[in-house]
Amino acid sequence: RLLRLVWRGWGWAGLALRRLLTQFARFIWRRILAPPWRFLGRLGLALRNLLTLFIWRPLRFMGMPWWLLYRRYLHRTVSSALRRLGGVALSLLRRAGQAVTRLLFRPLRRRWRKGQMRRVRRRREWRTRVRVWQARMRVALLRPQPPRKAVIAPAVPRFEETPQPRRRITRLATTGLALGLVIVASMITAQQAPRLRGAAAENEYQISSSKFVTVTATSPVPTATATPLPSPTPWPTPDPLNGGGSVVFTLRQQGNSDLYALSIGKSQPVRLTDDPAEDRDPAWSPDGSEIAFSSRRDGNWEIYVLRLRDGDVRRLTYDTAFDGGPSWSPDGQWLVFESYRSGSLDLFLLSSDGEQGPIPLTQHPAPDFSPAWSPDGRHIAFTSWRSGNKDIYILSLDDAADNAAHNITGTPRQSEDNPAFSPDGAFLAYDDASSGRRLVYALPLSDYRPAGQPVSHGQGQHPSWSPDGKALTFIYNSGGQYHLIASSLDAWSVAPQSFTTPARLAGANWSAHVLPQPLPRALETISHSLSQPLFQESVAPVAAEGPPFLLREIPVDAPAPYLSDRVDQSFLALRQRVEAETGWDFLGELDQMYEAIDGQPLPGQNSQTWNKAGRAFDYLSDRALAFDPSVVIVPRREEADTYWRTYLKTTAQDGTQGEPLRDLPWNFRARFGPEPRYYDQGGKLEEQVPVGYFADFTALAADYGWTWSPANDNWRTYFPGIRFWHYENRQDLTWEQAMLELHPADVLLAVFRR
Repeated sequence: RLLRLVWRGWGWAGLALRRLLTQFARFIWRRILAPPWRFLGRLGLALRNLLTLFIWRPLRFMGMPWWLLYRRYLHRTVSSALRRLGGVALSLLRRAGQAVTRLLFRPLRRRWRKGQMRRVRRRREWRTRVRVWQARMRVALLRPQPPRKAVIAPAVPRFEETPQPRRRITRLATTGLALGLVIVASMITAQQAPRLRGAAAENEYQISSSKFVTVTATSPVPTATATPLPSPTPWPTPDPLNGGGSVVFTLRQQGNSDLYALSIGKSQPVRLTDDPAEDRDPAWSPDGSEIAFSSRRDGNWEIYVLRLRDGDVRRLTYDTAFDGGPSWSPDGQWLVFESYRSGSLDLFLLSSDGEQGPIPLTQHPAPDFSPAWSPDGRHIAFTSWRSGNKDIYILSLDDAADNAAHNITGTPRQSEDNPAFSPDGAFLAYDDASSGRRLVYALPLSDYRPAGQPVSHGQGQHPSWSPDGKALTFIYNSGGQYHLIASSLDAWSVAPQSFTTPARLAGANWSAHVLPQPLPRALETISHSLSQPLFQESVAPVAAEGPPFLLREIPVDAPAPYLSDRVDQSFLALRQRVEAETGWDFLGELDQMYEAIDGQPLPGQNSQTWNKAGRAFDYLSDRALAFDPSVVIVPRREEADTYWRTYLKTTAQDGTQGEPLRDLPWNFRARFGPEPRYYDQGGKLEEQVPVGYFADFTALAADYGWTWSPANDNWRTYFPGIRFWHYENRQDLTWEQAMLELHPADVLLAVFRR
């Protein structure tokens, strides 16, 4: 009993000490540490504003025309001031309304409060009466009863049970004794170890040189003979290409996408389409006789089917909205595809002959796209933004309701896309680009539910299964080269490349069937057709003395509208193509083109810019910072760098221009909002995917040789380091080689040696 009291007292003392320390720590933080911390934060914010106002902005104002200065800065300042004045006026009106409301409703509020207090007092009185009644009942029940006559039972010999405190003491003593014995034994063993090692050193072991190793010693030690082990048999290296068949994919060259098919074992693919409009998203039919794909050959994106036996192409959908990404049912009777008919990407079903459908399958407000039909024909996997990020969902056709689709990845920090079922339905392959590298994963399934952790099978995108389900094919991009890779599931590193090209690859689909031999006349003619070049870069004759090339004036609105003679035609062709794709002259007004050789860069920027070589341009960044932007910027992680993909909102929003977005854009305006963490992050992702049709300017620019540039490492806190507006045309030249095309070597040495 004494030990129990001491134990409880010790617990109460510890609890009181913990509460005391907690209150003391809260007092120290709230009264002593928190005010200086908040003051330092406000001081840093004020210092940042002062530096921005008196140093960084004046540096940007230097050398800028007055009209550009007003448009880029003063106009924004005046608009901000007007908005703030409007906010102050609204605040004053709101406060006046609140004051009038208080004066009018104060008597009613007092009366209501008095009634509330009266109800509270009554409730408390009733609770007190109930507690008094309960206490009286408890006393009556616990009142001692008169003693009864004790009945003495006969004595029975038995073992007396040890009291609880004595039992605890016994257990503690036993545990301590055992630990002591273990420590003493380990000390004795440590003291005898050197003696054993010394005795072993005295025994002179000799190893015979016979085939089997025999160990002998001068002291009487038993002789051991090694048993010969069988030589290990090497594991057979799996061949990913044993599945055979053919792979159909999209290849984009000369600014246009067409369908190609590569038979396993062949070195060159066969061209299947040559329409001037884009053809993409190919999918083999289960019997291998047809290929479904999406195309713009009739003015907007529709679903088509190519019949391989005669090369005939038939159209299945007839709607001005976007239709794409078809996938066949296992019986070949139906197609599932993505469509923008309801103002958001949803899935629809359509019979393969076009007689039935389209039938809406999903109607969720979030985008649903990239469908894949399961081998059993009763499930469809697709990518969706329903959870706030890209995840893979599976919907059962037996319960085809939006709320019945279940998320099988559920990874808030990852971005999965392009699902593909294995032929037996035991795995689901997809790609993920959240880590900066696109990786292909295979997720095991059981009854179309996750049955384990996903396993990575290589670096790439757009996975597709081999006919035997033992390998995956996917597309890998490295150094401007696109590789069609085949990876075995049994050996991660066994991934031979089947086809390599500098043209852009996408949408691979592997089938057990091959192309008909010989090819029909229509496909034979297409396979030998050549793509026409997008533009002709005409260059003036090389000068005998001085720089070999000159600067050409470009008819655009820019401070110095000049480009090198080596890239001016590509820019003009790109400008014309962008205007045709979007309906407005995006490149008609630029922020910067040519930069003088002795121009000084902004703080933290490199002086060796490609603008000085006449091979770069910067479009107006303000178009992406407006409240209703016509330019949308989507971040991309490539290896360790951050890139920005530019999408332009098209003038025609009826499906004849552009296509819907599938990614969340970046909100740069959040840097200047009330949340300080968004300034440290450089902004934030938008809450939802923008509505409407957009054209991929980055892809169009790449067709004409103009590529994006990575952001600087300090882009989150230094706005000029974002560089989403900057595009270059290097033509595989170094910066020194490009500069020598416009400037003499002695001038470069004189300027850049300073």
